[in-house]
Amino acid sequence: MKHIKKVDFIKYSSINKKFQDIYEFSKTDKLGQGSYGMVYRAIHRATGIARAVKIIHKASVKQKERLTNELRTVELLDHPHVIRVFETYEDNDYIYVVMEICKGGDIFDKVLELGNFDEQGALLIFIQIIRSVVYYQSLNIVHRDLKPENFLFQKNNDLNTLYIIDFGLARIFQPGLLQQWTKAGTAYYVAPEVLEGTYDNKCDLWSIGVILYVLLCGYPPFYGETEQEILYSIQKGKYDFDGPEWRNVSLQVKELISQLLKPSQYRLGLEQILKHDWLSQYVQQGEVILTKANIERWQTYHQIKQIGLLYLATQLDQCEIINIKNGFLFMNKSQSGILTKQEIEDLIKYKYQDLEYYQFIAICLEPDVYKIEKYLMLMFQFLSQNGRITNESLKALDINLECNLDFKLFISLF
Repeated sequence: MKHIKKVDFIKYSSINKKFQDIYEFSKTDKLGQGSYGMVYRAIHRATGIARAVKIIHKASVKQKERLTNELRTVELLDHPHVIRVFETYEDNDYIYVVMEICKGGDIFDKVLELGNFDEQGALLIFIQIIRSVVYYQSLNIVHRDLKPENFLFQKNNDLNTLYIIDFGLARIFQPGLLQQWTKAGTAYYVAPEVLEGTYDNKCDLWSIGVILYVLLCGYPPFYGETEQEILYSIQKGKYDFDGPEWRNVSLQVKELISQLLKPSQYRLGLEQILKHDWLSQYVQQGEVILTKANIERWQTYHQIKQIGLLYLATQLDQCEIINIKNGFLFMNKSQSGILTKQEIEDLIKYKYQDLEYYQFIAICLEPDVYKIEKYLMLMFQFLSQNGRITNESLKALDINLECNLDFKLFISLF
């Protein structure tokens, strides 16, 4: 079967469709204010699934390139700690970005609520941050605006549901090459080399060092009365661990922060961060859930069923597949965000292929999940035109397959 990328599923799911035909929503049902527009609760008409939709008035967007950049980047990414965008729709006046509902607020909200985190809480949050950074930087993407407000918790009072958001300032980088980029980011978290205008992907690692500092004490290492004073403080690079909040914080994590808040050429790299003693204390929940039986079962599925399940894997809220999410993170020992064939062979003694997150989900999905009627309907609606799955309806996915299935025949494949 032709390899269908996650981004192709996202793009095809909304092509030639109107948002209002697929979803219903009320402007009184607000979830919050996002970058570029208000976020509302929307209900998928065919299935009743609740989602968040950010509605962006195109005429009011001043930085159109930044918006386009964010949408393209988030559609491309596929990781347990990256916000899931399900579809984007566009008409003459608006862009509609459909995504997971996040109810837990951002890291900044939590710091304001708690004052600061203990070391275990900070470790749980930081491991999710660093995994997301390792993943997107493996695709040669640099975020350039990492800060507590750009990390959301999907669930309230569950620190294990962190998502990175807002890739509007992201850029593609070439490993080992310094770029002449514009200054970008947010004052407290921006790396000193960014202020000079010549920098690389290591600017993100400075920013996560600042975030880790804030998690543990509740205030930033560099500060001032004005933005200019903050930036001057960053360029001087002087900070301390003298406050009372630091009394019971281990030397290990202070050392890690110190190694991140260094000039770029001396700053720890991603592999060094992952191997740091402080991170080695973290124990990932989960178990090996991908088995030889899973893979062999998958290989017996009809091609239409495989395509349907791959699409469904891009559409599920992660709270519905906690065991699969944890299984993926548990098996992905390299923490790269892609389960390699070597990792699979080492764990289950079976030769297979590299698996992206959505592919892993699809193979591990059990019938008690995908046979739920709303999900069968979601898959059918995606694959069909005018109530039937045909060779013509599959062409947009670049699949050449002779078939003519109504909904009844489609569900018989499952």
